[in-house]
Amino acid sequence: MFNSTVLSAWPTWSSHPYDMVRQPIQYPFYHIAKDSLVPGLPDNVLAVLGPFLIYWAVSGIFALIDHVQMPFFEQYRIHEPEEVKSRNRVTPGQVFRMVLLQQAVQTVLGLWWLDESDPAEQTFRDHAADMNGYARVIVRAAFVLLGPKTATRFLTTYGAELTSWAYWWGVPMLQFFCAAVVMDAWQYMLHRSFHQNKFLYKHVHSVHHRLYVPYAYGALYNHPLEGFLLDTIGAVLSESAARMSTRQAVLFFCISTAKTVDDHCGLKLPFDPLQRLFNNNSDYHDIHHQFFGISSNFAQPFFISWDVICGTRLTREAAAARRKPRTDLRDPLIKAGLETNGHGNLTEQASKEQAQLKQAKEE
Repeated sequence: MFNSTVLSAWPTWSSHPYDMVRQPIQYPFYHIAKDSLVPGLPDNVLAVLGPFLIYWAVSGIFALIDHVQMPFFEQYRIHEPEEVKSRNRVTPGQVFRMVLLQQAVQTVLGLWWLDESDPAEQTFRDHAADMNGYARVIVRAAFVLLGPKTATRFLTTYGAELTSWAYWWGVPMLQFFCAAVVMDAWQYMLHRSFHQNKFLYKHVHSVHHRLYVPYAYGALYNHPLEGFLLDTIGAVLSESAARMSTRQAVLFFCISTAKTVDDHCGLKLPFDPLQRLFNNNSDYHDIHHQFFGISSNFAQPFFISWDVICGTRLTREAAAARRKPRTDLRDPLIKAGLETNGHGNLTEQASKEQAQLKQAKEE
């Protein structure tokens, strides 16, 4: 039990004697005290249009690299350029039109969800009052963890700096991490379900796997239902769970969009910051698009944690050890781009084509 001296030193939730919020408030470099980040464009509209622009800007860069075929970049290419035409079961034009359809649906739903009445986003809000709320929590935590005497010395010296850091950096970073974790969990469970359920794979998810050799602007080439469930609902759940403001959502959606495009770029770039920061990158996701890895590497878009936890991770080294020699008929099947049922097994049509290939080889 606490004695009377300790109890008297214990601060209340409503007040404390420490100077935790100094005036004037020092704003970080990213703080923009304007009605909107882009003049004339409400932030909720930017949260929807931003990812659209990022998608095609990043895709355009990779498309240019693919077209020019500079030796510097070609050394990092995962597949030969000819494979895009020979193995993929859909044309670039079909991919382009389907992606635009996905984005049109996402735009309409996004504008409906991120309306301008968002109470968490008030450009000229009373930051001092909000920081005082943080300060009360910090004081309470310091007394619990450090004890009254040590907490008093700590808060007197570092209280204001800690409050400012927590408000402007600590909590926002935690929100971004929370949003990424929620998005990863949602997309892993749904993505894996699309593969394990034969009906869903055949009628929905197989659309995306027509791209055996992924390229950047094919990242959102999905069945409309999959695009709605995986991307749109996933974004809503992530933003809501992390209690993001509209401006935080703008940044998070743009980063996750750039990450998704990068994961399908077909290049293993050692200097790419997204590929350096995350193990879940273009090479990792490319394995999932291949015949031998279609039942592995479901995790997306940020971490590989769910694959590790659920035992569905497949590395390049493990894939090489698993695959049969080149004399196996699966290699010409891969070149032919035959479709599977999502479990690594050939569909009925693919089985017929396998028999034809075998007969031709014997002849």
